[in-house]
Amino acid sequence: MLQDRGKIMDLSFGGSGDVQKRNSYRRGLFGALALALGLVAITPSCSVIVDTSTKQCAVNTDCPNGMKCEEGVCVGGGDVICANTSECSAAGAEQFCRKAPGAASGVCKPLKSPECQVIEGDPTAENAFLIGSIHPTTATGFDGEIGVSMENSIRLAIRDMKGNVGGLPSVGGGSPRPVVMIGCTDAGEATVSVKAARHLIDNLGVQAIIGGAFSGVALETANQATLDARVLLISASATGIALTGVDDTPPGATAGLLWRTVPSDIFQANAILQYVPQLEKRIREELGLTDEPIKLALVHKGDAYGRGLRSALEATLTFNGKTALNNGENFLLVDYGDPDGTTKYPETIEAVKNHGSHIVLMFGTGEAVSSLYGPIEIGWNSALGYKPRYVFSDSNYNTGALAGAIDVGADAAAKADWRKRTTGVVPGPQNTDQNYQLFVNLYGTTFGTENGDPSILGAASAYDAAYLLFYSASTIADGVITGQKLAEGMTKMSNADPAMVGEINSGPGKLSDTMKKLMSGEYKSIDYNGAFGPLDFDPETNDPAANVQVFCLSDDGTGKTKEQLSGQYYEAESQMLKGTFTDACK
Repeated sequence: MLQDRGKIMDLSFGGSGDVQKRNSYRRGLFGALALALGLVAITPSCSVIVDTSTKQCAVNTDCPNGMKCEEGVCVGGGDVICANTSECSAAGAEQFCRKAPGAASGVCKPLKSPECQVIEGDPTAENAFLIGSIHPTTATGFDGEIGVSMENSIRLAIRDMKGNVGGLPSVGGGSPRPVVMIGCTDAGEATVSVKAARHLIDNLGVQAIIGGAFSGVALETANQATLDARVLLISASATGIALTGVDDTPPGATAGLLWRTVPSDIFQANAILQYVPQLEKRIREELGLTDEPIKLALVHKGDAYGRGLRSALEATLTFNGKTALNNGENFLLVDYGDPDGTTKYPETIEAVKNHGSHIVLMFGTGEAVSSLYGPIEIGWNSALGYKPRYVFSDSNYNTGALAGAIDVGADAAAKADWRKRTTGVVPGPQNTDQNYQLFVNLYGTTFGTENGDPSILGAASAYDAAYLLFYSASTIADGVITGQKLAEGMTKMSNADPAMVGEINSGPGKLSDTMKKLMSGEYKSIDYNGAFGPLDFDPETNDPAANVQVFCLSDDGTGKTKEQLSGQYYEAESQMLKGTFTDACK
């Protein structure tokens, strides 16, 4: 339905509401006391107490198997007490000795769950540091490839650790401490991600999870699972602005528990703010427009990601010499809903076509391509004498979706024209960045070309997230790893004095030496330079700053479409667009 917002055309097509944000801690009195006393959730939900009138035991071994001695009484019944995983064989296959951080004993729990089936490393190794991974590895379409690419990148980092160092440095010397990844799928759904996170936390005692590939999934996982458990969650691809505002610092703590290794969409928005005037200039030159206004449509997904980009842009986006909000009917604003709820794709398509937009900004995930991009282009009114220029956000870069939509056609000239009119933005380094190239090459030699894609947004940053956990764990002098201590370690990853510590590049080259110096205290902090680029974390928000590349579509030489970086980029440090389009992108 058209609504008059100062004559702005604003179509709100329902869609699901924003992911509810429960950003305050919801611990009751018992939970607070339990945390204060160091108790953990490994006791049975229903304890059996037998004959409490006399002293039954002095130590756990005085009690029947599966019970433990508490104040002279055998309690429990069902759980198998263990000191290490090798003692869990009696509890069944693929059991794991789940201990609280620093505890000498725990209880046997199932290692795998329906969502968590991938293991990289040896989880039976004594004192292993477990890292959880939750990504859409089993999702259909391009989301599945994103998930596989991100999980494989974490596995690659684990293999770097095992093959070059062996593990984290041990407190007081001794054998390295093994690092293990437990890989889970969220199938692209927040509810599945929460379920996987609870398995990792409750059954395995994981203190750090790399996950939440999409902003809504990351928010729900944090609010429903990790924050209350004081587990560190790092997203390697959730760029939604809403993550910045999460209250993730527990009472009395100095570091938050929700981090990401990609920048907030504020950086994408800033790049688009400077890119749109360039597009307007080209359009005016091509169509011979002088004083005539151009039209722009902002079409977005009705979730935290899409709405965040909209809110970052609509007040300051400028064309026709005025802000978008002052452009009246020349500015069309459309929320097309969320595939998880209600969508209005046909209405959105008709609205954009009827508007006759010269520029269409499309902020969504795969559905923006499959359900809107092609139908708008194919159904465009040729009588207008022009076709729109499309600008996509990062989530549709290098998934193959844009190329696939164009290559369905057989008309070579039409495909070339459509390519020229399709661009987008994506955070990250240029293809010539040395750390990025080394990562891409290492991924290819390890997993081949048919097992994910290291150039997908989230792959390099997932690799970085794992390395940051290695280094953060090394800052914990007593070796008792908790989510809160890891979060404190994360604050030491980008603020080193350059006179004391040079940049620490991603990859295994300086891994052993850097971890040892962090463990010994010789390094108080480091300046990590990742495969995704320099990760300079804001001390207030935990968000990193990063450059944003403009991407384009070109001919791969055989008439097929390929996605590539254009050579133009937004530089975070100068806050300016730099570089020029390569010939292939013009």
